[in-house]
Amino acid sequence: MARNSAIKHKHYALDEAKIKRAQKLLGTKTETETIERAIEEVISEREDDAARGRPPNASSGVVR
Repeated sequence: MARNSAIKHKHYALDEAKIKRAQKLLGTKTETETIERAIEEVISEREDDAARGRPPNASSGVVR
């Protein structure tokens, strides 16, 4: 994970059940780590799609 960007404190109203599901799937220990990893995975997936010439949201497994 790139750590050269600034860390900001943010406050969001998030579905706790979704965070716990993601935490279990990602094997993360904290909610912050879970959110960071989930964001990293989305970015990586979209960058891979773009490199392969796929349209946005073409990857399978998109959770809505």
